[in-house]
Amino acid sequence: MAGWLARLPVRVRLTAWYLGLLAVILATLGSFLLLRLRADLVAETDQVLDTQAVAILGDADAGARLETTPATGVAGLPAGDTAAQLLSPTGTVLDRGGPATPERPLLTPAMVRRVLGGHQVRAEMRLGSLGVRYRVLGLRRAGHGSPTVLVVAAPLSDVDRSVDRLRLLLGVAGPIALVLAGVGGWLLARAALRPVDQMTRQAGVIGTHRLHDRVSVPDAADELTRLARTLNGMLDRIEHGLVEQRRLVADASHELRTPLAVMRAELEVALRADNLPADAAEVLASTAEEATRMSKIVDDLLTLAHRDEHRLELTLAPVDLVSVASAVTTQLRPLADQGGVRLTVRAAQVPSVLADPDGGVEVRVWRADGGAGLTVTDSGPGIAAEDLPRVFDRFSRLDPARSRACGGSGLGLAICKALVEAHGGRIWANSTPGTGSSFVLTLPAEPPAAAHQTTP
Repeated sequence: MAGWLARLPVRVRLTAWYLGLLAVILATLGSFLLLRLRADLVAETDQVLDTQAVAILGDADAGARLETTPATGVAGLPAGDTAAQLLSPTGTVLDRGGPATPERPLLTPAMVRRVLGGHQVRAEMRLGSLGVRYRVLGLRRAGHGSPTVLVVAAPLSDVDRSVDRLRLLLGVAGPIALVLAGVGGWLLARAALRPVDQMTRQAGVIGTHRLHDRVSVPDAADELTRLARTLNGMLDRIEHGLVEQRRLVADASHELRTPLAVMRAELEVALRADNLPADAAEVLASTAEEATRMSKIVDDLLTLAHRDEHRLELTLAPVDLVSVASAVTTQLRPLADQGGVRLTVRAAQVPSVLADPDGGVEVRVWRADGGAGLTVTDSGPGIAAEDLPRVFDRFSRLDPARSRACGGSGLGLAICKALVEAHGGRIWANSTPGTGSSFVLTLPAEPPAAAHQTTP
């Protein structure tokens, strides 16, 4: 039960605990009121019995018999009437307050002995054919002969009705009060947790491109305020760490460009030598290939660093995406033929978009609202659903079979994402394991107003 309750939302748990505590309080208070009311009403009945007993004793001392006193019988009488008996020390009925009063004694022998011992006896019992509950009082009556026992009784019908009426009111008002209290508790919990909801929404949109954002700090000096300040402090440290990391990548990429360019130039000069042995030429060619690959990685890292620092400048010009797709397909066709892959281009009439011509490669071109879209679809093994969110991460290689010889550095899709977003577009991946993957991007016909761009 506790584990199930712990999985519920906080406001539900708060409301449930509040209702549970309130139900216990109402039940305890209701029980106390019922017991207190009954005790008070029985005490009033006892006072009536005391008064009537004194009156009967006075009449009896004056020589009056109980059947001629104001007391009346029990059986068949309406509720509210009292009854009286005069018992011998052995418990025999000597006199009674009317012919309808029960002939059997109202007190047990043990009660009679207790009364004769000088104690009052008060008890409750059911009398008459209707089984009405009565409050009974037994008193010792001293006379000229042996002492006797006077018994007077009064019905508790009024007491029971009052208690039942209060019980009914509590039974009706209690659930209504719980419902109203539950609604009020829910609203109060929602109001108290509203700052948490706001912080959750604000923290949910903070990403690598919005590291400057912070959660709102409530005005009150409470636990939520400390939580908000702690979250903001954590975001400050994360932002500082990422800024330092990006600065390191940018500085390292910038510093590596010149040495790599020099290395490539020297290798190209060495490869032009006429008397170069074959094995040395093979080694130099492999080294030059690796140097070219490293230069491409450094350029990619520098492009991503400029994007992170919002310094990626685009040279915008009208671009025909159909021509771009066809040109890229032509360039990649020899490589595709080596791998046994057939490349096709399917294009619709789409409007030209303002873009940097070096910014993206796709195979299928289609019309999008306010721009154009590009889609490349393969028939490969596909991408697992849990890996899809990571396909655009930097240095992400989801296929362990891809090596440096046949695969890239893991920056290609990250570069695509950076360039597409710099153009104000969107890029995403769809994949079903076993049937292939599709990478889709859309570009607006007009670039975003906030884009860093230059127009030729």
